[in-house]
This record gives sequence, C-alpha cells and structure tokens, in this order.
Amino acid sequence: MITRLEVDGVPAVLGPTTGPMHAGLAFRVGVADETLPWRGLTRLVEHLVLDGLGAADQQHNGTTGTEHTFFHVQGTADEITAFLGAVCDALREPDPGRIARVRERLRADGRGNDPLALWRHGARDFGLTGYPEWGLDRIGPEQLRDWIARYFTRENAALWVAGEKVPEGLKLLLPSGERQPARTPSSALPAGPAWFSGADSDVAWDAVVDREARAAVFANVLERQMFRELRQHEGISDTVRTDYQPRAGGSARIVAYADALPEKREAALSGLVGLLAGMRAGRIDPEDVTTVITLTADGLAEADTRGGRLPGLAFNLLAGRELKDLEEAVAEVRAVTPGDVAEVALAAYDAGLLMTPEGTAADGAGYTAAPTHSESPIAGRVHKAIRDPRHHLVSGPDGVSHVIGGEAATVRYDQAVAVLAWPDGARQLIGPDAIVARVEPALFRGAATVTRDVDARVPAELRIEMPARDPERIPQPPAAPQRSRRERVTPYVSIVVNVLICLLLAGVVVATVVSLGTGSSLGGRGTGADLTAAAICLVMAWPAGRAVPARVRELRERWAGR
Repeated sequence: MITRLEVDGVPAVLGPTTGPMHAGLAFRVGVADETLPWRGLTRLVEHLVLDGLGAADQQHNGTTGTEHTFFHVQGTADEITAFLGAVCDALREPDPGRIARVRERLRADGRGNDPLALWRHGARDFGLTGYPEWGLDRIGPEQLRDWIARYFTRENAALWVAGEKVPEGLKLLLPSGERQPARTPSSALPAGPAWFSGADSDVAWDAVVDREARAAVFANVLERQMFRELRQHEGISDTVRTDYQPRAGGSARIVAYADALPEKREAALSGLVGLLAGMRAGRIDPEDVTTVITLTADGLAEADTRGGRLPGLAFNLLAGRELKDLEEAVAEVRAVTPGDVAEVALAAYDAGLLMTPEGTAADGAGYTAAPTHSESPIAGRVHKAIRDPRHHLVSGPDGVSHVIGGEAATVRYDQAVAVLAWPDGARQLIGPDAIVARVEPALFRGAATVTRDVDARVPAELRIEMPARDPERIPQPPAAPQRSRRERVTPYVSIVVNVLICLLLAGVVVATVVSLGTGSSLGGRGTGADLTAAAICLVMAWPAGRAVPARVRELRERWAGR
C-alpha cells in the first residue's frame, strides 16, 4: 500500500519493503535543463554534495539523469536520517573549496556518449546527453549557488521511503523555490524515419512515442525479436537490448541496440531494419506479447515488495502525474493487446531515427538522411582554402558558413548555442541543430579576421575555452605541389614578354600621335594609314596588358600559399 505524505514541505511517498529500508530524495533537474556551455553543472552539484559526506560506500549514492537528480541511501532509520539531512545541509551551504577536486574527478570519469539523442534533438535539452561536459572548467561558486537556488529547492523535490514509516528524526531543511516544469524536447529532424552513419560497426535505433503501458510492452517485444533473430538464429550480434525511458512531459523514448563485428555490420543493419519494418506492418507474435505482459506484471509485483516502484512514483509527483497503485499498474499492462503493440510499432517506425554502422546507409530502406548541412550559406566575404578548391569559408555580419562541395554548414551569430575556442585561433560555432561551422585559420586565407569577428559577435557566456592542441593535430593545408624549373620560371617570363609587347606597341602609338601633331606621316603612308596602324597596336596591346595583372595575382597567390 502506497501512502502519500509530506516532510518539511516536500511531497513524499511511503511504501513497505521486504528488504532493507531505503530512501531517496529526488529533484526535477537533469542534463536536459543545462545549456551546452554549462554542460556538467548538475552532476558537479551532485558529486559536490556526496564529496562533502566523506568516503563513498555502497549504502549511499547519487545519480544525475536526463531530467532528474536523486540521492539514495540504504540502512537503518538513523542512517537514512543522517544521510538525507547531510544532503540538505550540503545544498544549503555548498563548499566551494571542493569544486576543483570534484571537477578533476568528473573530468577523468567523462560523460556524453549518446549520438542518437544528439542527432534527434540537436545541441540543446535532451540532445545534451550526446556532448562532453565542457562546462566543468568554467563553473565557479557563483554559478553553483545560482543553480542550486533554482533547482535544488523544497518545491522542486520529492521523497520516497521504503519501510514501515518515515524516520521520526528526518529533517529536509531545503531552501524555498519554485517547481520546475518538464522540458519540452526539441527536434533537429525535419522528417522521419531518418538515419545517420555511426562511428563503428554497431547499429542502434530510437523513437519518441506517447508514454503508456503498451509502449513499454512494445519495447520488450522488440527486444525478444532482436534476441531471437539477430543473436540466436543468425549469430550476428552478441549483445542486443532495448530500453524504455519514460519522460516527465508525457512522452517516452525507446532505444534499441545491437553490436556486430565489422564483417557483419551489413547483416546487423538489414536485420534490425527488417524487424522494424515487419512490426510496422503488423507482424507481432501474440506469444511474445503474452510473455512480455506476464513478465512485466510479475516484475511490477516483485519490485513493489522491495519498494522498487517508489522512485518512479516520486518522479511522477514532481511531474504532477497520477500515482497508480500496484493493482492499477498491473491492470494497465494486462490490458495491452497485440493490436495495441502494432499501433505503437507503426508510430515508432515513422518517428524512428536509425544509426547505421560506419560506411553504410539506409536510403534504400525508405529512411531519410538526417541533415548534415544547412539550407544555404551566409552572405558575406569568401575565404578560399589554401591549395584546396573543395571548400571555402564565408563570413558576414550575420554568421559563418563552412562550404564543402556546395553544401554549407551555417551557424548564425544570433542562434549559436556555443563556440569552442582554441589558443591557436581555431573556432567552432555550434548551432541549435548541432550543425558546426569550423574556422581553422591555417586552412583559409584571411581567416584570422573571421576569428576576430566570432570573438566580437558571440556573447562571452557562450564561449568554451578549449585546451591547446598538439601542433601535429592542428589541421594544415595540403603541401605545395612540386613544380619543375620551367613551371616556376614561366610566369616571370610571361610577365616580361607581355610588358615588352605593351611598351613596343605603346611606342608605335605615341609616335603616330606625334607625327599627326607635326603634320608628318610615318613611312609616307598618310594620316589614315597612321590612324589604322595605331588602332591595330592598341588592339594588340590590350590582351598583353590584361595578362600582366593576372600573372602577378598568380604569383602573389603562389607565394601566399607557401
């Protein structure tokens, strides 16, 4: 029996457990609430709190997720009271002296490896789980206090306790604030189903659907089919799995993954694509649905005896969602039919995003390539690449474009979500759709001015300072081609010849003009002949004169590219 109550203004759920007593304090804040320049801020708060509690052990821990951060403890009533009270104390008075130590530990741990989220949502909210924690180095005491004051408050918290009663001495002395609403997921995909190429031989897929019991059943039915087809029958994958991730706002994310050896990447791709297409067409095995429903209902009942459902109920409290008791939750699952699963499969397929193995594509399977470039370049000055005609840079008052093969990666200054800045002058502007415009001063003529423009026009709060790069890792233009002696001398000879021709013909024209002025005639031919000769000389001198500036420009560009 789940009981709702309140502890020091914090809403709470209490439920019995057959195992050790445990409790948790959850806050409605996670990675999705951050911005790219401050990526890592929430996890720093979490670890700073735990660091202040002494050496960590297996009886208490903290977790930062996409939407929630929580602190969990297992033990006696006194141990729970002491731990949760210390968490609140650390949040009220964070110790800035520990920031550097915690930062180093988090940097060594590393986070940000969800390419599906990045490609689906871009460089914001739910897509930030695909990025490194670039904000760690810039977080100071002020930013820490502001973040805690906004998100780690009494009104933005929920408590769960698995045991007979709430410990009598438990105090949750949190500062007052406001309940933070669930973030609305953004989208960087213009259409679905979509695909992009991954960085290895694995294949993965995700979809965002309505949050409901039949969607959770679909996810588990898909895993059973993947296990049967990709592992047991074909031996393509050693590891297959799916994950159902409910979100506070009423949607849910379903993720499917299958590994593969490089030589089996095509088979893994075609296998997963075929399974998804079959389920979309309604090929749902009723026995799979029955088995999943039974396992899910049994799992809910077993979790309920251990208090395992309580964290999810606490998250629902924060989201303002209805709290279902065990009987209601099981009844909802048992009501799911194969037809329900087929409907979810259809919706999930159309909203799906497929990560194909490196070097493969899914165009032929009816998937649309996820956008890798912008619709058009920015208007502005063109900076040619040194000795590489395949790409160029465009900079203007509105932004920067990196154009490769006619396709532009454009980021407008007023839409940039971050700019990575290296000491060598390189800059990377990141747009909300995760499109990146790269500025490498060594590769483009006059690119140093672009670096100055970027630094002047992008707000300082969006700037992420990057460590110095190894000189060998700084991109360089292609090596200058080796030219023969004749090729090196030809431009100079051409200039000299053209100048001499121009001087000779100009002398003829001048002599003609002088003769006309004195009333004499060159060669006794008469005035008409003289004028004709002068006109012919001018016509002949014109191409020779035009060739000189062109040759000079050629030499200047050659020397500039050395």
